[in-house]
Amino acid sequence: MIVAILLLIPFLAATFMVVATPTRQARVVALASTLMTLVFTGWLCFAYQGDPVIAVDSDWVPAWGLRLVMGYDGIGLLMILLTALVFPFIIGAGFGERLQHPSLVNALLLYTQAFLLGVFTAQNALLFYIFYELALLPVFFLLLYWGGERRRGITVRFFMYTLLGGLSLLFGILYCMVQEGGFNGDFSALAALDLPLDTQIWLFWVLFLAFAIKLPIFPFHGWQPDTYSMAPVQGTMVLAAVMLKMGLYGILRLVFPIVPEGAAYWQNTVIILSLIGAIYGGVIAFRQWDLKRLIAYSSLSHVGLLCAGLFAWNGYAVTGSLYQAFAHAIMVVGLLYLTGALRERVGSTEMGAMGGLKARTPRLAALFLLVMVNAIALPFTQGFIGEWLMFAGIWQLNGWMAFGAVTTIVLGAIYMLYAYQRVMLGEDKWQLEMDDATLRDHLVLVPLIAVTFILGVYPAPILNLINGPVQQLITAIPMLP
Repeated sequence: MIVAILLLIPFLAATFMVVATPTRQARVVALASTLMTLVFTGWLCFAYQGDPVIAVDSDWVPAWGLRLVMGYDGIGLLMILLTALVFPFIIGAGFGERLQHPSLVNALLLYTQAFLLGVFTAQNALLFYIFYELALLPVFFLLLYWGGERRRGITVRFFMYTLLGGLSLLFGILYCMVQEGGFNGDFSALAALDLPLDTQIWLFWVLFLAFAIKLPIFPFHGWQPDTYSMAPVQGTMVLAAVMLKMGLYGILRLVFPIVPEGAAYWQNTVIILSLIGAIYGGVIAFRQWDLKRLIAYSSLSHVGLLCAGLFAWNGYAVTGSLYQAFAHAIMVVGLLYLTGALRERVGSTEMGAMGGLKARTPRLAALFLLVMVNAIALPFTQGFIGEWLMFAGIWQLNGWMAFGAVTTIVLGAIYMLYAYQRVMLGEDKWQLEMDDATLRDHLVLVPLIAVTFILGVYPAPILNLINGPVQQLITAIPMLP
């Protein structure tokens, strides 16, 4: 019942907006729904005692072996909290957007939230896959009808990439169910799988491909920069803040438990690819002329580091990767909101069209600076905690890999400070007055900044939530060094 309520709040609100189409009240209804979800999630976190919670456990379609098993542990609850926390800000960002059919836009966003919550509460591999694919559909229509230039071609490419990954994941799950008689796909039964090493070596890539595309990591990132740039601001927020976290979560829930020896075999390869992507993303971000594309490549760089930390497979690195995933969601929502706010004032997201805005919008410049310090992982921010833990964990595995990981933080500081200088400092190119930070800007950005610094100074609530499940995973899957 607990999980049903969690999913039904956004799902029913979205259905109401599709049926009733309350155009003027759409954003208010959507915001109220996401705030209710956040309050309910807060109660779940407060009531969580550290043991896995199975809220639903029953046969769904016995003839096909389908089961309905839903619940969460500390890692799942972290992802639920992340989803519940960022969606009010994603909806709030739409209050300044002039989009056609706002009721449909907000309905699609709420359907996405409901399906994402389904991904993070599913405790069965097939059920996970169903929600994993369902989460793609609302985003597809959001990009197709409310995206920018070349949206049709870019959206089709995005869909083809993710569809390929989804089919690969489905094949891997069905293969395990066919090969292992009696395996029903429940996460609790994954530890009992005993696939031969030869099978695990190739099956690893079948399963990992879906999550490598969703993250994405190099060289499976071809869909990302154009999609992030073309998507409406809210769509980009969903993709960057929450949907890519499905990739990290899927690796933990399916890849490592099903093919642990395959993961050990390919461990160094994946870490090297991830670090190549992280460094590549940082270098290319510095060369961007558009602020939104810079954030896209910045996200590619951050995600590469997250994946490297996950595959280092020790307590520091995995905990740091999960903590940094939470920090990245907060950071990227703030940066993308600022991108939209600057576009409203300047009419473009090209950094060449900006410059000297600090003189005309000093409060907005200060908010930009406070959001940016999390992106470059200064001490007393969330980003610092997560990246320090990842670097410490990767160092335990390999010093040279840790050195490659550290270069990404240097690159991040370079391109983010460069972007700030081009946007806010330098020559004043504007002769007309423009609005400084509004009440809406403060209502969105100040809470995000507050979370950044509170959890940067006192990370215990998040660390306490995930430490136990992380240690249990590493102990249960000892094949990885």
